[in-house]
Amino acid sequence: MIDPESTTRGTEPDVAHVGFTVLAALGIAVMLIVAAGAVGVTIGMRGGSHQMMWGGPDRDEARAVQAGLAAAGFQLDGMPADMVAHYEYARANAEVYAQIPCFCGCQDMLGHRNLEDCFVTPDGAWESHASGCRVCIDESQMLMRMMGRGMGPGMMHDRIVAAYTGPMMGAGS
Repeated sequence: MIDPESTTRGTEPDVAHVGFTVLAALGIAVMLIVAAGAVGVTIGMRGGSHQMMWGGPDRDEARAVQAGLAAAGFQLDGMPADMVAHYEYARANAEVYAQIPCFCGCQDMLGHRNLEDCFVTPDGAWESHASGCRVCIDESQMLMRMMGRGMGPGMMHDRIVAAYTGPMMGAGS
C-alpha cells in the first residue's frame, strides 16, 4: 500500500527553506542600502560631492548662481519667520557662527569658511545659501539651543563637530 502523505511531500515547497531564502534576500538588501547610505554620507562629510548625490550643479555653476543672487541683493522679505530668525541670529552672533564649521559641503562648492558665511556675506549682506540648506539650518538650530543654555563657543564647536563626524560618519579614519 502507498502512503498518500509520502507522494505529496516531494511536490510541495519546503516552507522553512523558502522562508529562509526570503529572509536572507531581505537582509542582503538592507545591508546594501545601509552601505550605500554610509558611503554617500562619508563622501559628503569628507568634502566630496557628486551631482547625483546632492542634486545640484557643479562647483562653477553653484558659485555663479550664488554670485548672481548676491548681486541681486538676496533679501529676507517673504521668508518664513523661523528662517528669518536664523539669519538674524547668525548676524547678531557672527563671532560664534564664525567659529563653527559647516558640514553641508559649501566649503568646496561655494568657498565658505564657516557657518557664518552660509548666512552673511563677508561684506555684511545676506547670503542666500542657508535658506535652501537643511544642514545649515540644523546647525544654526543647535547653536541657538546651546547659546540659550549658556554654553561657550568651544563647547558648541565640539558638540556640532561630534554630531556631524561621529562614528557613523567615518570619524575614526
